[in-house]
Amino acid sequence: MNLAQIIEDALTGGPDEDVFVYRLNGVTMNVEIGIHDFERGQKQRVLVDVVTVVSAKDWDGQDSIKTVVDYDYLLDAIAVLQARQFDLQETLCGEILSAALTPDAVLAAAVTTRKTEAYKDADSVGLTRFRRKA
Repeated sequence: MNLAQIIEDALTGGPDEDVFVYRLNGVTMNVEIGIHDFERGQKQRVLVDVVTVVSAKDWDGQDSIKTVVDYDYLLDAIAVLQARQFDLQETLCGEILSAALTPDAVLAAAVTTRKTEAYKDADSVGLTRFRRKA
């Protein structure tokens, strides 16, 4: 079982609850992030993946964007965050997670951030945070 499946299982509700699991993968951010002096004052490439678990109880089955959660709110929130400076991925990831949980229909979310230029010997370094609404 992969990490995405483990997170999805942890976030979904009970066996009788119908949910949508949305995935937004590989969003590229260019953001000033890092605690080291050589990282300050320059932007780095960060890849972002977001999984949201959305209640389907109010979905009326209509084939209309008005009946589901639109991804645009999340892309807009990520774009705004590119103007900020972050010391830690934990902080950036938490800001995206809070944004992901904004719509009422979103029950839970997981966010993964990956710095792609941090180490020469690795494709990326990152973390995943997840949270369920109370």
